[in-house]
Amino acid sequence: MNLNNVVTYEIIAQETPNVIRSCRNCKRSTEYFCSEKFRVNANQKMVDIWLIYKCIHCDATWNCPILSRVNVSRIDPVLHQKFMNNDKETIWYYAFQINKLRKLCDAVNKDIKYEVKKEKSDSDSNELTIRICCKYDFGLRIDRLLANILNVSRSKVNTMAETEMLLLNPDVNMKDKFLDNLQVTVKGNWHKDVVSTLF
Repeated sequence: MNLNNVVTYEIIAQETPNVIRSCRNCKRSTEYFCSEKFRVNANQKMVDIWLIYKCIHCDATWNCPILSRVNVSRIDPVLHQKFMNNDKETIWYYAFQINKLRKLCDAVNKDIKYEVKKEKSDSDSNELTIRICCKYDFGLRIDRLLANILNVSRSKVNTMAETEMLLLNPDVNMKDKFLDNLQVTVKGNWHKDVVSTLF
């Protein structure tokens, strides 16, 4: 297939996931949002670093451990400076460590706002490849994402997959979580209808 017949979509997270845990002030389990600030505590040569979360209902905070009792000489100087400066990219990297957060909290709310940014290209083939990339993993299902991109229902997306009008590379299930750099080939009679939604 001609590589010009590729449309690239970038999934851009608009916020970080909230975590759910017990709040000492609210006396119940509630959501905490990422404050986008690190707490750095240095005791001589040993350093502790946390990512600070705040309860959505009160002023209670929770410090998510990032590094604990680590010798400052073992921390990359550039990374250490990012911790000190509350570097947003570094904060978001740790705020999207879903598996780690699950072990520390009751749950993680991954239902976050995101933007779909596309780069158009000309297509005159009977096949089209949609390339989808996302910097952060927040558990977005493939069928939900494709339904959003193609502006169709999830059931229609699954029907297209079952009839091999949509082929996934790598070959994963439509109900699986989205993988970065996923490629979806649109084939056959669906092609013109899908192209009209993309261009």
